[in-house]
Amino acid sequence: MKWFDVFIKGIKEQIREYWILVLTLLMSPLFIVIYFLMGETEDPVYDVILVNQDRGSEYKGKAFNLGDSIISYAKLLSLPLDMEMMKVNTLESRKDAVERLRKQKADVVVVLPEDLSLAISDTAVSLHVKAVIELVGDITHMEYVIAAVWTEELINSYILEVADIRMPVAWYETALGYSGKRTYFEIYVPGLLVLSIIMIIFSASSAIVREAEMRTLERLSISRLSALEFLVGISLVQILVAILSLLLALLTAMILGYTLIQGTFGFMLLISVLTALSMISFSLLVAAMCRSVKEVAIIGTFPLFLLMFFTGAAFPVNGGKLFTIGENSLMLNDFLSPKFAIEALNKVLIRGLEVKDAIPEMIALIVLTLFYFLTGTWAFKRRHMKAR
Repeated sequence: MKWFDVFIKGIKEQIREYWILVLTLLMSPLFIVIYFLMGETEDPVYDVILVNQDRGSEYKGKAFNLGDSIISYAKLLSLPLDMEMMKVNTLESRKDAVERLRKQKADVVVVLPEDLSLAISDTAVSLHVKAVIELVGDITHMEYVIAAVWTEELINSYILEVADIRMPVAWYETALGYSGKRTYFEIYVPGLLVLSIIMIIFSASSAIVREAEMRTLERLSISRLSALEFLVGISLVQILVAILSLLLALLTAMILGYTLIQGTFGFMLLISVLTALSMISFSLLVAAMCRSVKEVAIIGTFPLFLLMFFTGAAFPVNGGKLFTIGENSLMLNDFLSPKFAIEALNKVLIRGLEVKDAIPEMIALIVLTLFYFLTGTWAFKRRHMKAR
């Protein structure tokens, strides 16, 4: 039961060094709030300017102007109840519209040509008229690409309807899993939940280094405490911190609008415990590089940023293929275990797969944890216990 004594001692030390505990617990809810505000800030509104140069024509014996009809239709769709992300304005001059583009006061300019109405008139076939609608914008900006695609689809759909043309095919969209029900903010939550576990690097490394710094490892060795019992006691404290950090992050996300899928909470706790064990093992490597708790705060920043930005915790990352075996590719960040925790959560919470489908990621997480533990234990003993 010596591990229990280490556990109680670790709890007391964690409370005594409360600033590390507060930092670990509050950073994840803070990131949750930041990403929520980012989602609110980045809620896109695409500005479209329509320039109508259409001279009108006759269709089925009646005079009409297709350009005017398109503008009315587009403005109707841009009302808050229909398409909040598109704002449609009109200008008479193409030159003035392009000038607004240059000043970044619009995302795309659509120029409706003079022969637009003529192209679908009764005489269009005999005259071989084919109107060309012009799109103007900065093609390097994603805002232009999205606004242009939406506007083109909107106008094409309306023209087909007016011209009474029926497409031989129809499109139907099926959202994968829960992806169609998730907001911009909710998509990032699985990664941020793993980030809440990554944050225990500071508290776990500090707890391990503190024993070497205060020379309590010598007294513990005299009491015949095994290394396994010591690590079990320390790990239990950090697992509790990780679970508390996860719960605070999840509660913050739910307050801000995140929807918890029924039956997934247990899976989230399982991934959290596995990730916590992995980060505790990784903390042995950090502790091996530090001589004091102050050095942990400095040196530990680098692996924290590495795990935060290269695993997909802060935002999705791809690329860095090393080599391919069959259908599987080894990526550069496959050596960072939180990547697999995030992928496991995304499979269940976003793509709607079953827990059994996340078993490969859990196995990879466990294998990397063992690797971290073995190398971390060796490095820690070599640095702090070699002369003891």
